[in-house]
Amino acid sequence: MYFLIQQRKEESEKNLKEKLKRYRKKLRESRIKEKLKEMPLNMNKYLTDAYTGGIIKKYPEDFIVEEITPEGIILEVGKSIEFKDEENWKGNFIHFTLEKRNWTTLDAIREIANRVGKQRKHFGFAGNKDKHAITTQRVGCFNVKLEDLKKVKIKGIVLRDFQKTNRKIRLGDLWGNRFTIRVREPEIKGKELEEVLNKLCKLKYFLNYYGIQRFGTTRPITHIVGRLIIERDWEGAFHAYCGTPLPYDDKKSTLARELVDEENFKEAYKKFPKAFFYERRMIKAYIETGSYQKAFMILPPHLRCMFINAYQSYLFNEIINRRFEYGFEPMEGDILIDGVPSGALFGYKTKFASGIQGEIEKEIYERENLSPEDFKIGEFGSFIGDRRAMIGKIYNMKYWIEDGSYVLQFCLKKGNYATSVLREFIEKKK
Repeated sequence: MYFLIQQRKEESEKNLKEKLKRYRKKLRESRIKEKLKEMPLNMNKYLTDAYTGGIIKKYPEDFIVEEITPEGIILEVGKSIEFKDEENWKGNFIHFTLEKRNWTTLDAIREIANRVGKQRKHFGFAGNKDKHAITTQRVGCFNVKLEDLKKVKIKGIVLRDFQKTNRKIRLGDLWGNRFTIRVREPEIKGKELEEVLNKLCKLKYFLNYYGIQRFGTTRPITHIVGRLIIERDWEGAFHAYCGTPLPYDDKKSTLARELVDEENFKEAYKKFPKAFFYERRMIKAYIETGSYQKAFMILPPHLRCMFINAYQSYLFNEIINRRFEYGFEPMEGDILIDGVPSGALFGYKTKFASGIQGEIEKEIYERENLSPEDFKIGEFGSFIGDRRAMIGKIYNMKYWIEDGSYVLQFCLKKGNYATSVLREFIEKKK
């Protein structure tokens, strides 16, 4: 009799745990779905009514990004440049040009680090470059032998232009980038295409939206993860990032994400393709610690920042939308950057504008129910805030038409997105 009572008690406890698990899952999924509905990407204003239509990035060769150094040197694809060694080299730092095809910057550097027997933290770079593209950039490394770097052979990666130096390369150590982008299958042809391109190429400025890359090209959800972290909803943030299948996910990752949402973490870890390096690391960390917050802490600092930065960027784009109705000529109360009005990137030391711009910023800040303390997240990181120009300048814009498509070439300063320029060309204005 005792064993029967004990068995029923255990079954009852098990059923209760299952019910609580299902309830928590339903509540969590509801919160994430609500955020997805409330926070669509909000790049919906344009400076012109003309457009060509077309598609980009059909092939990596269609999207070329060449870094421009602080000295104004363009790191041209396939071209070697001599960088002089420092005479009093102390043996610490080596810089090189990384040319890559179909690699993210982080994945490329991690693979290079593996090949030379070092950790990724031994390498530094000025900025991330697109994956589905051909890109160039300078990379610096510390305590790595030159002969080991020269031996690196990786498909889709070329290292060249080695330089012995005594300085690091840090994020932001560049002037900007030159973009050469092929737009295929435009909706208009011939003389009409030329007329529209002539009109669009007269644009000197563009709406300085943060582009889709900021939020995730195939999974635009990083800003939602950031919002959940701001709310200290670590469980929701974990499941939004590692779970929550979206329409563009492939079959294998969709299955793995479904397993995450069902809290079958061990099986999810097995099913995630190895390319999903950070999801796998986070799942493993959760299995080992039982803490969603600690699972985020295994990410490198720059990746942890990515989530909050994406949320800040989402709100900045909303500020542009609100300012659009007033225009972007300087007004009383504006804080100018390079002579143009700026918008707030909210943080724990947000510097608000005054006047109409200040009203816009404060209204969005209050709508989001934010406070300075929200951006102080302990070991995860603190985010001071900043300001960013709401319109960006386009340099050296030109185009040519060939083989039923057209090619745009232009330069942008660091931190500006080519996709924010391209949207004026290829997106149909509503």
